[in-house]
Amino acid sequence: MSTTSPSAPAPLALFAECLNKVPDPRSKQGTCHPANTLLALVLLGLLANVSTPAEIARWTKRHFKKLAPFLTFGVIKGKTRTPCDNTLTRLLKKLSLKDLQNAFAEFVNAILSDTFIVAAVDGKAAKQTKDENGDPILMLNVFAQKLKLHLASWSVHGDKTNEPTCLKKHLEELFTMYPCLKLLSGDAIFAQRPLLEALKKYHCDYLFQVKDNQPKVHAKMKEVFKDVSQQEPDDCLEIVDAPPQKKKQKSHDRKVNKKRGLWRYADCT
Repeated sequence: MSTTSPSAPAPLALFAECLNKVPDPRSKQGTCHPANTLLALVLLGLLANVSTPAEIARWTKRHFKKLAPFLTFGVIKGKTRTPCDNTLTRLLKKLSLKDLQNAFAEFVNAILSDTFIVAAVDGKAAKQTKDENGDPILMLNVFAQKLKLHLASWSVHGDKTNEPTCLKKHLEELFTMYPCLKLLSGDAIFAQRPLLEALKKYHCDYLFQVKDNQPKVHAKMKEVFKDVSQQEPDDCLEIVDAPPQKKKQKSHDRKVNKKRGLWRYADCT
């Protein structure tokens, strides 16, 4: 990672500059609090493990004296006020996910300009968020594990088999946001020829798994790589088999474990 020059802004100041470039989708009429202030409050709330708009609004009110010197709050009836949860919700509903991802990507590229990014792609279901049919929303996510960064997300709009198609559709967007992304990995569902051929266009290496339930593919791979010399990775760690764990036996009585507040079952016959 490159070092920051003395004249370069601090990371948080740089992040604030990137957020200022996110367009404000709200109407000017009736707008009280600046959009960058609301986005900063959401960021600070998430860092403080405060995740809902109502909790962020209460957290902001509690820490208003500490936040006021650094953030611009609206004035209502001659008094400076903190935003309510509805104000945060209205902004978040109208914001473009693409604009937010571009702002975050600009920030990441600025602080990691000399770093090659290795990322993994995987689909996860947001079970607490439902779509119009009441089903969990399935999101395709790109993670840089070593950097502990979430790079991008897209809705799959369907079942899990659409993940490779979703990734292929957004490859240009992904590599435009992160030109330093040099290695992409994924599970067996992404080992598809159209996707791998598309990745070649972006000069990105890829590492995907092939499961044992594909005997024909395994046979062809063994034939192709039979004359290739095998070499262990440089950072390969020796894997020691874990000792077998004893299976827990369930009991069947109806007595209550008052100390833990759990039902304990034992055979009373």
